[in-house]
Amino acid sequence: MRTATLAAASCLGLALLMIAPAPASVGRTVSGSPDAQLRTQLRNLVMAQEKFWATHGTYTTDVSQLSMFPPKPAPADSVWVQVLFAGGRSWNGRALYYGRLHQSCVVYIGALSDLPSPPVSEGDSVRATAEGLPACDKF
Repeated sequence: MRTATLAAASCLGLALLMIAPAPASVGRTVSGSPDAQLRTQLRNLVMAQEKFWATHGTYTTDVSQLSMFPPKPAPADSVWVQVLFAGGRSWNGRALYYGRLHQSCVVYIGALSDLPSPPVSEGDSVRATAEGLPACDKF
């Protein structure tokens, strides 16, 4: 089961890599609707986590290891990401605006049962129900 989950996560990461636009730097404004900007950063986070996992055999909560930390000082309209939980088979994270901490998008990779709790957005408590599919508050 673990091999199948990891293979699926790796395939998902590769699929997202193939369809994702060029990564935008975290901490910089990304064009598009508010939730599209957060979804883009979560796609970038998925790709960074898969690259990390391929090298280390585990996921990380340290976004600096993923080169996804925002510059300081961060403008209020910048997007930042956070990995809330990470292990050898699964992880979950969120993306939000520095100036709008009450609205977010969340995502998970791996087995939902591996996570301490299901990922839920900050404002509307929208729950991520499918692996790799961001769930967002209404903006």
